[in-house]
Amino acid sequence: MLQRPVHLLIALTMLLLSGAGSAGAQQNRGADVSAGERADIDRINTYLNQLGRMRADFMQIAPDGSVSRGDFYLNRPGRMRFEYAPPDQILIVADGVWVAVQEDKALPIQRYPIGSTPLSPILEKQVSLGEKKEVVAVERQKGLLKLRLRDPEAPEKGELTLIFTDAGQQAGASGIELRQWVVVDAQGLMTQVGLSNIQEAERLDPKLFILNDPAPGSQHRR
Repeated sequence: MLQRPVHLLIALTMLLLSGAGSAGAQQNRGADVSAGERADIDRINTYLNQLGRMRADFMQIAPDGSVSRGDFYLNRPGRMRFEYAPPDQILIVADGVWVAVQEDKALPIQRYPIGSTPLSPILEKQVSLGEKKEVVAVERQKGLLKLRLRDPEAPEKGELTLIFTDAGQQAGASGIELRQWVVVDAQGLMTQVGLSNIQEAERLDPKLFILNDPAPGSQHRR
């Protein structure tokens, strides 16, 4: 029953970007990037560092093709919330220190260090992709910019791909917007998460980024 949410749990909280198959076939680029690729990485860093508060709808496609939807909230640095739409009950909340995961109201909340999420580049106060040689590839397609990343200290863990729409630098400071990410798990299975209806938010309720354990005998509320 919880298989679909668990794929997003893996994608967000465990840094298990593992893929023993094709993910290990290409080496990290490290410092071996072209001037154009370096410029694109700098644009991505600029965009991520300028992210503040936003909300969006998300759609997750699990490896088995099943689809889940819900609401995504971001309050940088350090805070995010994924709230699944019914019938799924999972809730994922980052409070700046921990990522809390509630898979079901009847189950205990699980907590993981915020640094263990592959989305930590979005949550960090200062984003500097490329400095740790985690870049595998920078790819351009029609209107899209893709950045493939892998932990250089554990390349067997696989890859995370961040996908941005690209309107060109003339469209703004960076001209890009995060729309999707793709994670490969330990079995080489792919999980895709896409964002739509993205809106900047002047203010988000701080309670969105708090997930407390329910008192004994009480019913937990989101």
